[in-house]
Amino acid sequence: MGLIGSVVGSITSAAGGALAAKALNKGYKQQQEIFNNRINDVKAHRDAVYYQDPTQSAENQAAVTNAQQVMDDANKRAQATSIVAGGTDESAALAKQQAASTVANLMQQAAVNGQARKDNAWSSADSQIDTFSKYLADSKLAQASGKAQGIQQAAGGLASEANSLPW
Repeated sequence: MGLIGSVVGSITSAAGGALAAKALNKGYKQQQEIFNNRINDVKAHRDAVYYQDPTQSAENQAAVTNAQQVMDDANKRAQATSIVAGGTDESAALAKQQAASTVANLMQQAAVNGQARKDNAWSSADSQIDTFSKYLADSKLAQASGKAQGIQQAAGGLASEANSLPW
């Protein structure tokens, strides 16, 4: 009776170990899915920031539109003053050219600032992707180690019990 109890206990222990290993494996898979999802989210955000045209952002478009409006109003006033004061068409054209240059400078600065923002986003994303890739690799390594250890323990317990059988 003691021998049968011992064998049943070993088998139950091995089965319990297998169930615990299965639960541990499920936990690792969930953890790895979280890491993979985070990596994909970071890549999507990086790509969205990196591939957008900074001169087309609402903020930059509003600044350019406002600057253009201010310049147009100034040109109209200068042209009206010029007409009254007897100015030439060349002076009005020069004022328009300066206004266009100012707007172009705003757009160029927006592009430069946008490129810096893109470079920062790319660098930051690379760092985050590297970190989560390391977490993912560590999780997979721990998962494999846990599986191997669980199999070794279960096999060792069954082998020990098989050696104690009387045949």
